Amino acid sequence: MSYFLAATIAGAGEKERGENGHVLVRILAGEHALGSAAHRLNKPHRFKTGGFLISDAETTNAQFSAFVKATGYRTLAEKAGWSLSGGEGSAEWEWKRVEGASWRHPFGPDGPAAEKLPDHPVTQISGEDARAYCRWVGGRLPTLDEWETAARAGADTPYPWGADFSAKACNVWNGASHLKNTREDGHVLTAPVRSYPPNAWGLHDVIGNVFEYCEGAPPWMESTLAKTRICGRGGSWWCSANSCDFYNLLDIGSMAKGASLPNQGFRVVFDLKEKAKPE
Repeated sequence: MSYFLAATIAGAGEKERGENGHVLVRILAGEHALGSAAHRLNKPHRFKTGGFLISDAETTNAQFSAFVKATGYRTLAEKAGWSLSGGEGSAEWEWKRVEGASWRHPFGPDGPAAEKLPDHPVTQISGEDARAYCRWVGGRLPTLDEWETAARAGADTPYPWGADFSAKACNVWNGASHLKNTREDGHVLTAPVRSYPPNAWGLHDVIGNVFEYCEGAPPWMESTLAKTRICGRGGSWWCSANSCDFYNLLDIGSMAKGASLPNQGFRVVFDLKEKAKPE
């Protein structure tokens, strides 16, 4: 029996339709083993949940556009008139101020337009922007442990597909530096959601494509720093082995709460509704 089939039988949730086109995976109630003794920070710990629903894919440009059209919401980057951006040809860790960069044009007015990429993950949104969208659809961001539970889907390896990294299983940066992307995974910037095989419970892109915002702070983060940061997990198209190598199930990144980048996105969690008790 394959690992994926075994994990599915052991407790993968069923999929159902949610608000604004989200496809939701039900994560069953139970206790889950998270972290790893081999990781220098994310040590083994247990997480008990009463269950929740989580979107099977990252929130898309089309979904965020529907939110904006319905509410008139303006992101922090739109209000500022600029954001940080970068891509192929950049130095390692180089993000430059780009006038006019926002979720509508993540790389600036001369770059790809979000309206032309409706099935790509929305980016250039801050944590507060992501929270606003989640409230609109009646959900919220996942906690760090909820994200890891759903992303692992029962796996005890660094990646949902196993112990070894596969360049064709996810969208991260391919190449020795950001000067040139060698394109093993088929993409340079974001990829359409669901471009790669899902994990054993049906979640796509838990590794790569965009970092996914999460609520909470890891125990090793100082409380004063936690007040100014928001965490993200899973890595992104920009992450490479020679810079940000957080494209795995264990690492936890963070960034300034009010900042936005073209490699930051999110998926939505919905709390399970209690069934009415018979009178």
